[in-house]
Amino acid sequence: MKLARRQLLGFGLALPAMPALADTGWPSALVMGTGRPGGDYMLYGPAWGQLIQQQTGIGMAYRASGGAEANILLIDENTAQLGLTTSVIAHEARLGSDPWTGGARFSSFRALFPMFPSVLQIVSPRATGIATLAALTSQDIGVGPLGSSGSAILPALFKSVGVIPRSIITGDYADQLRDMIAGKLAACAFVGAPPVPAIADIAMGRKLSLIGFSAAEAAQVTTMLPGMIPAILEAGLFPGQTIAVASVGTANIAIGRADLPDTLAQAITLAALRNRSVLASTVPAAAAAPDLKSVTEAGIDFHPGAAMAFRSLGLDIPKEYIEP
Repeated sequence: MKLARRQLLGFGLALPAMPALADTGWPSALVMGTGRPGGDYMLYGPAWGQLIQQQTGIGMAYRASGGAEANILLIDENTAQLGLTTSVIAHEARLGSDPWTGGARFSSFRALFPMFPSVLQIVSPRATGIATLAALTSQDIGVGPLGSSGSAILPALFKSVGVIPRSIITGDYADQLRDMIAGKLAACAFVGAPPVPAIADIAMGRKLSLIGFSAAEAAQVTTMLPGMIPAILEAGLFPGQTIAVASVGTANIAIGRADLPDTLAQAITLAALRNRSVLASTVPAAAAAPDLKSVTEAGIDFHPGAAMAFRSLGLDIPKEYIEP
């Protein structure tokens, strides 16, 4: 388990765990687990962190981890106090139901707020002739960084619709897309706020197929993987995409350690909720109103301080979904 954790966590700056300030009981600095270059966590996390720093005076540092899985591990080890993950990965962490958990049930994190939806985006060069999920069988597929939502979700997702790739390969987004263009991978399947920045970059001047789901395939995935929902990739999202494409997705949620002071969890949650337009300048999907059900229906409890923040804005979270 230790080796797997080190691979998932990646490398980055870690500060001492939460030194208390005399006046407030708040730490003087926090570490946030984010993601890898080419993904939306690497954009959203520092933007949120700047808002936290401006509104609380707390110093922020960032850990460029693998992503959704890795950030839960970082918080569990207290090498990060804040992180970004998805509802489907948080659900797996609570139950210890997926191989990446090593059978452990993680209870050291709490939800702070829903950030934005993520959608599975599968692309392949048109020259491969791959245009359906079934055609991905026996192919080499890139799924993004180890520790990301894609690396955790996609093996089970593909299996749920009868797709058995030859290999599922992890790596940084841009590197995998370059390997795909070079013919080393048949397709890339990334989970992120659409459009995933690295895909949008490579799609300029390239002829790519955006591979979608039938209604039956999407329904099968959402039945088999709690926290996944049907989604649509609207026309015009990528260069050359003239029609909407059906897919599946999950909600991204901000999480923090359960032992964060309530007043601090309230302040850092409000920093995001009151500045959605600022955060949307980095990830446009963040402009949407927070969908609390995307958290509670995945069995994830909110931090009491986050519930205080929502209450101050007129949104009440039922007591059964709040855990100290």
